[in-house]
Amino acid sequence: MSNLQPLPWKDLSQGEVRCVRADSPIYDYAIVNDGKAFKVGYYNPQSPIKYATGFATIDDAKTWCWNHYNEKMQPYVNADSITDIANWFKAAKPEPTIDDLCVQIGCHLEEVAELLEALGLKDYDTHEQLTIDADHFKNKSKWALMKLTKLNYEQHIAIVDACCDINVTSVGVMQLLGGVDVLGAQREVIRSNNSKMVKGKFQYDENGKIAKPESYSKPDLTPFVKQGE
Repeated sequence: MSNLQPLPWKDLSQGEVRCVRADSPIYDYAIVNDGKAFKVGYYNPQSPIKYATGFATIDDAKTWCWNHYNEKMQPYVNADSITDIANWFKAAKPEPTIDDLCVQIGCHLEEVAELLEALGLKDYDTHEQLTIDADHFKNKSKWALMKLTKLNYEQHIAIVDACCDINVTSVGVMQLLGGVDVLGAQREVIRSNNSKMVKGKFQYDENGKIAKPESYSKPDLTPFVKQGE
């Protein structure tokens, strides 16, 4: 079962000419009636416009578009959410730099601070310090970059160990919280992150953080978290 949102079809028909269009993070699709049958034109900036023809109904053409869209998005939406996330970052940062790492650590610390805030610990010193450190890394301060340039191999191992453990404990928190569809929630966040893509590419802010274009839609986690009795 796909965790992609349905293609957002818009009716652009004029008179007797039927035409519908849908834009997705990786391809644009347009379905028109050429007088005999429906055909699909699909476009990606990395390749010239292509066509699929011979569809008896507009619904047949939409089905073809949906199958094509699912196939092309598979590198980003594998069933294994860890692989899914890793592939997403490979697409966003195919040749990561120390600046990219610095910003990502800042984003990570920011999420930990948000967890403390959600627990009602915003007024604690730990939250304040995490927020300060997160800003240092997100803004690539000299202090943060110097920390990263001095990392040795043992520290690399320790960072990987900590991140793997964080993955495990994060899933544990969601599971033990009760009433949480952990995989469904993770897929919804991945779906939201995929909406930051514009024709298979990402946009970035002045610090190199992945930006949120008009195509972005926030994750809706309410279907995956049950309300208490």
